[in-house]
Amino acid sequence: MPPVVAPASHSARLLQEYLDQDVVPREMSIARFMCGLMSLGCVAALVFSGMIGWGLSLTLAGLTFVLAAYYALSLWTLHRGSFHPALQWVDSAITVSIPALVFVTDGVFHGPEYALTTPPLVIWGALIVVCALRAGQRLAYFAAALAALEYLVIYLVLIQPKLPPEALNTLSPPMVGLRCVFLFAYGPLTALLARLIVSKAEAALSAIREKDVMGKYFLHERLGVGGMAEVFRATYSPEGGFEKQVAIKRVLPAYADNEEFLALFRREAELGSLLIHPNIVQVLDLGRHQGAVFLSMEYVQGLTMSALLRRVPGRRLPPAVVAYIGVEIAGALGYMHARADTNGEPLILVHRDLNPPNILLSRVGEVKLSDFGIARAASRVALTQAHAVRGKAGYMSPEQIRGEPLDGRSDLFALGLTLHEALTGARTIQGDSEAELMAATVYQTPKAPSELVPGISPTLDAIVMDLLRQDQAQRPPRGRCFSGDCWRSRVRRRPCHTVGIS
Repeated sequence: MPPVVAPASHSARLLQEYLDQDVVPREMSIARFMCGLMSLGCVAALVFSGMIGWGLSLTLAGLTFVLAAYYALSLWTLHRGSFHPALQWVDSAITVSIPALVFVTDGVFHGPEYALTTPPLVIWGALIVVCALRAGQRLAYFAAALAALEYLVIYLVLIQPKLPPEALNTLSPPMVGLRCVFLFAYGPLTALLARLIVSKAEAALSAIREKDVMGKYFLHERLGVGGMAEVFRATYSPEGGFEKQVAIKRVLPAYADNEEFLALFRREAELGSLLIHPNIVQVLDLGRHQGAVFLSMEYVQGLTMSALLRRVPGRRLPPAVVAYIGVEIAGALGYMHARADTNGEPLILVHRDLNPPNILLSRVGEVKLSDFGIARAASRVALTQAHAVRGKAGYMSPEQIRGEPLDGRSDLFALGLTLHEALTGARTIQGDSEAELMAATVYQTPKAPSELVPGISPTLDAIVMDLLRQDQAQRPPRGRCFSGDCWRSRVRRRPCHTVGIS
């Protein structure tokens, strides 16, 4: 059997991923530095006008002012979230060309000898280093080569023809050529320095990985954060080169010692281990790392239903897509409501927190229900307060608000609210506070979706309004009644990627 070939260093890929994610803050730092430097140059040109002459002073002040405005505009654009990789190359070319502009200006106003000995040329090497700070070795070589080429071309075309025959030997072509070599040498020197820093960072990550008790998980970007926990994309990477994308849900430090919340967190792990269904996010692991409790869960590559609603025009989804989501979530609820424990006793599970942020939509059209932190098994009611009102205002059922006994029909009411919102583009229950939302849930009957948005079929209207009946006894008994043939025969299914999930 051939040996297992380990993949490329995960530490290296993780570090590169971090550098790629950090590119915008890094560009903002460089733009901020250059804007300050050019502003200082503008002021200096005016202050020393008596020494260098008003003509050169105003020219340099105007030049540095324009450059300061350019970097300020770049900073503003980056603040707004606009970035393209080509910006790094364009900005590097402009940055490293600043001394060339000063070189030409000095040559025009004060002659070739002054231009060749002017102090601004000293910063050319520093600007090459600034370009290398973008963590791009090719950018370092590009900036150094451009600086050397500009210096040589300006010397040969503009400076040398105007030099007097008795000019200093240090201004001769061989000496200028040597300066070009030194300028270019900044490229490989800064690239070598960048490689050294990156390699040391990789080694440090690798060493931490070996000693980390949570070492089988590599955290990547944060996907979201709530009031008590945060979720990261992560790579499960045990020994042997095996890797799998997962989601890590970690308790925030402020709640690490909150026993009530930790009990809910463990309950989510317990229920997640029992619920194995294609429309339910599966919990894979529960652990503790450096005092923080975390869950490892199935990673769904896509976005939440609430995020999708924010992206689409009018915050509404096509009725066929809403029906498809309803079918899938109803299937998850039907399975959940009928789930029994290991002894075959019905658990009578109730999710109690079904709303758009807890519905995940993948890029390939999968629909999954998540976040079982406050789910409750009626057969184990002693584990939670029987009459505690838990859930999200505006998505709870009337009986949930009144603290009455719950069953799966409460989840179906929440599903009805969620589908109604996806069809109409507005929250079904309106109110300015939690108290108003709860009162509206108990005392108001929502309008049918077709009354608010024309074109919705009477069949889909009837399904949603059946879920939203105030009387718990008049709702369908379980989610399973709305999964399978009941919905599929009445509403044509269509996958979620028809609305462009990416």
